[in-house]
Amino acid sequence: MNKTLFHLDVLLSYGVTTVEAKSGYGLDEETELKQLRVAKEASKRHSMEIVSTFLGAHAIPMEDRKDPENFLKRMEAIFPVILEEGLADYCDIFCEEGVFSVDQSRDYLKKAKEAGFKLKIHADEIVSLGGAELAAELGAASADHLVGASDEGIRRMGAEGVIAVLLPGTSFYLCKEKPARARFMLENNLAIALSTDFNPGSSPTENLQFIMTLAALHLKMTPEEIWTACTVNAACAIGVENKVGQIVPGMQADVVIWNAPNYAYIPYHYGVNHVAMVLKKGEVVVKYF
Repeated sequence: MNKTLFHLDVLLSYGVTTVEAKSGYGLDEETELKQLRVAKEASKRHSMEIVSTFLGAHAIPMEDRKDPENFLKRMEAIFPVILEEGLADYCDIFCEEGVFSVDQSRDYLKKAKEAGFKLKIHADEIVSLGGAELAAELGAASADHLVGASDEGIRRMGAEGVIAVLLPGTSFYLCKEKPARARFMLENNLAIALSTDFNPGSSPTENLQFIMTLAALHLKMTPEEIWTACTVNAACAIGVENKVGQIVPGMQADVVIWNAPNYAYIPYHYGVNHVAMVLKKGEVVVKYF
């Protein structure tokens, strides 16, 4: 718990006031539930708001390589526990070559939806497998990565209102030459959200401001597109757009005061923290100046 609270403090210090927390690093029933329970308890102890997603189907354990369906059945078996304890609103799966196929992902997510989850999907991070098309077919709230998403998949996601959650920090850390095609997505009416993808394996950073810089340099997004992706679109991706993501009457006062001359300066002047003050629900929770 202390480690979780520490990282929430760091995220808050960079101006993040609401996060999505995903499980997926246990790959067994006990550890997946533990991760979700820790996130729920952390939300009670910390000012950060946490929206949780069950990503038990993040990889295939070695013992299940020959029978991944058996592993998925074990993950499905804990759906009722997760929902009964209120541990997650969303269910996710990694639809990728070498992980779960489109058919396996479709079957799993349909069962998750029937159980009561809203849907997300890790889609086409490396190859164009069809995860983007599946996200559109199932009406997922969002799809992550999408570096290998096809033209058709991108168009269909845009038409169905699925949000593309792009994670340029992962591509940067893994030294991938090919970024997600943000410009093509925007040209095809696909809403983009940006996230750190903070995790121990492929993007160990809480610095969303650095992600904004990567979005400008690698994804060729404009400052206006970047700010939209980090605020209102990000809120929509986790279903909290009715209370955060905009500074308008009726929203809770989650506000960041920046030590910068203008909004374009933050992705431009990279590698430092531009936060002067963070307010959560109108209360000052971080103050540097």
